[in-house]
Amino acid sequence: MREKVSFFIGLSLILVMSSCSATKFLLNYASGDDRKPGKMKDWVYTTERNSYRVAPLSQNWKKVPVEGGDIAFYNSADDIIFTVSSVCADRDYDLETLSDSLVVGLGKKRMKLRKDIEVGGAGGLYTEYDVSLDDENLSLATVVHKSSKCDYDFSYSTDPAGFQASLGKFIDFLSGFEELWAK
Repeated sequence: MREKVSFFIGLSLILVMSSCSATKFLLNYASGDDRKPGKMKDWVYTTERNSYRVAPLSQNWKKVPVEGGDIAFYNSADDIIFTVSSVCADRDYDLETLSDSLVVGLGKKRMKLRKDIEVGGAGGLYTEYDVSLDDENLSLATVVHKSSKCDYDFSYSTDPAGFQASLGKFIDFLSGFEELWAK
C-alpha cells in the first residue's frame, strides 16, 4: 500500500513538474511565478496571488504534500489521487496547450476523450488519457480552466480498472471549485 501511495504522489509531482512543453513554460509553471506556498483551511486554499475553494471530500481523503503545485488529496480506499494547481502570472496559453502540457514526460500517452466543460462558472477543457509511468498503466483525467488572472489545472489518476467507478467523485470535486479572488 505504501508503494502505491508513493507512486501516486510521484505521479502528481511528475504531472506538476512536467506540466509544460517548453522550458520557459515549465519554469514559469512550476515556479508559480515565484509565489510562496499557500495554506489550506476549511477547503479554501490561499496564496499571496489567489484564493479558491474546493469541494469538501470525505474522511477517506487525506491531503498529501505536492511540490510545485497547490494541493493533492489521496484516497487509499479507492487508490486514487486528485491534484489542483494554479498559476497567476501574465501568460496567454490556450486551454489545449495547457492541457497537453500536463502529460509531458509520461509514456505511452493515448488521449481517449477531450471536451469542453464548465468549471467555476466559466469554460474549461476536460481530457482523459491512458498513460504509463515506470511501466505501470494509469488512467488520467485532467481539467484546465482560465480565470481573468489565473490558470488552474486539476487531475484525477487511478488504475484503469477503477477509473469509471470513481470518475463521478472527480466531477463532484470539480463542481465545488470557486475562485474567491486573484491578483
